[in-house]
Amino acid sequence: MTTIRSDVLVLGSTLGGLVAANYLARAGLRVVLLEEEVHAKRPTLLRDPFMLSGLASGGPVMRVLRELALPLIEQREIQRSDVALQVILPAARIDVVRGQDALAREIEAHGLGNAKALKAWLAAVDAQAARTQADLWEDATRPRGRGIGRLLADEDTVHMSAEPGLPPAPKGLDGFIHAQLAALSALESTARVPAPALLLHMTREGAFSMPHADTPFLELFRRRLAELHGEIRPLGSFSLVLDRTDVGLELPRGRLFGRALVIAVPREPLRRFLMKSGPAPAWLKRSSQPQQTSSRIFRAERRTLPQGMAERVIRADGRSPQELHWFVRRPDPEDKKIEWLVFFGPGTRDLPGHHPLGQLAPFSAPGIVPVDPGPTPDWDLDASGLRFPDPFIPASVRQRPPVVTVGPELAPGLGFEGELLAARRVALRLAERLGARRRVL
Repeated sequence: MTTIRSDVLVLGSTLGGLVAANYLARAGLRVVLLEEEVHAKRPTLLRDPFMLSGLASGGPVMRVLRELALPLIEQREIQRSDVALQVILPAARIDVVRGQDALAREIEAHGLGNAKALKAWLAAVDAQAARTQADLWEDATRPRGRGIGRLLADEDTVHMSAEPGLPPAPKGLDGFIHAQLAALSALESTARVPAPALLLHMTREGAFSMPHADTPFLELFRRRLAELHGEIRPLGSFSLVLDRTDVGLELPRGRLFGRALVIAVPREPLRRFLMKSGPAPAWLKRSSQPQQTSSRIFRAERRTLPQGMAERVIRADGRSPQELHWFVRRPDPEDKKIEWLVFFGPGTRDLPGHHPLGQLAPFSAPGIVPVDPGPTPDWDLDASGLRFPDPFIPASVRQRPPVVTVGPELAPGLGFEGELLAARRVALRLAERLGARRRVL
């Protein structure tokens, strides 16, 4: 039986896991990222978050890519769009377009408010979101954070206050706001979203995506980790073990140990998976089980898709909140006449396989057919298929050897940008604690 030792083991290939692994490897630490075998075999369509935020030059995404020194040739693969997403309500179809002025005029055109009042409200939302972004971006050397950032800075913090709620919105916007918060957060209730302004602000610079269905955005982080001499391994059955000052994984044919463990997946599914073959570690305490929602893939002939449908769509035009769902369109890498549709959300399960677009395409389209996505992972789960009951958990799970949490469960109400920034912050603090060999910032 072989034993391999590294500095950090990262459990899970979620957005948070990949971001944390890259920062730790960039700091000169030996990193092994482990992903569930079932997850590694899933369609690449299911590996990206639903919402990818704007690419403002000073925004979180571009700053992270620059800190990780992602090659410019790979950054140029990213495509930008002025329409972040489309929100479909019972009496309106709103394109969430880039910029406050354009969005205010778009909402006014649907009779949901006055452009001047809407612009003032959007400005207030953006200002509040900027404060949250700054809080999450605080330098890792600071002893404590404030507000949301405090959870990620203070290992003893279990409870914390969220940022203030949204500024009072113009009358008639409730459905528009609720639909976005439901789709962009990973919480069971939008009433518990801790940073609603951050979620709405993510769309202000439009959106970005990769050019084809087989090149997800997260693939950029996988490539960069390999360039930094990090390792990605598929994982079947295993158990968590301790060896003096190290934490490790017991595998059928060997052991992997590290000076620290990063859990980048929801803890309760992980704990239940471990209990199938034996007791879970006592420090991996029982927590709330996230609710799993359906995700479905359809292959569509482009000619059958309705005109004017955006790349990302949130549908809130049903009679019940349980009908809410959202989907993304991705072009086929080889056939320009084919697109792939990936659906998420509570209403996804009940969509008819022969006609998933419903009233968006009033005539049944034989050119749209369901595709089997394969088995669902047991523990390597990201935010796209989960709804969490709690808006926060502590970043620190165990002090010695250090076990920390990143990924969708750390702060599920913060969305794509929040998971990105939270993983960065936790990773930088862990790198400092382990004695980073290279300066990252």
